[in-house]
Amino acid sequence: MFVGNSIGLGGISLVIAAVVWLLIFVPGYANRSQLKASEQLVRNEQKQIRANVPLSVDQRLQRLINTQRGFSLFFGFGVLAAIASAVMAAGDGFWWIAFAIITPISLLALFVQRAAGNQAAKLASQRQRERVSVRAQAQRQVRQPQSREWTPNRLPAPLASNQIGELAAPLADVIEIQNPKKALTSSEIDAILARRRAI
Repeated sequence: MFVGNSIGLGGISLVIAAVVWLLIFVPGYANRSQLKASEQLVRNEQKQIRANVPLSVDQRLQRLINTQRGFSLFFGFGVLAAIASAVMAAGDGFWWIAFAIITPISLLALFVQRAAGNQAAKLASQRQRERVSVRAQAQRQVRQPQSREWTPNRLPAPLASNQIGELAAPLADVIEIQNPKKALTSSEIDAILARRRAI
């Protein structure tokens, strides 16, 4: 009796595991290739964007300096190899062929190194001239005296006109008061206030 239940539970758990496998892991494996393809596409786009971005003057100068250094080392090794092959050629004719191959390659490295050096010198001098001009412009701006005293804000046009004297056109007729009213006494004022409080 217990054996049949354990076998039935084992079969049910196996079916549940298969359903979970089919619903969760199999779609993940199917989508993995799409994810890899989209990731590769994004990486290629980023590489293309980086390649299309123009180099700044400092980056070009650094590349030219690195090229000059690399070809200088290459030329130095080429000269050493040419001297070694010339020394070895005295004993064997095979080394003359190596000398004939190494010498033009080292001379070509020298020409590349000199061309990179000339370009780097031009860029460096251009950069130096730009820096000097910016500094000179900043110093000229500092040397100009700047007034630090307070200046009032200008008023709008209607208020800015200062009229001195009487108005050109009076706004109303001026009438003299002939009979001024008599002043109220304190008892009359108290009576008026009492009537207002009663309301």
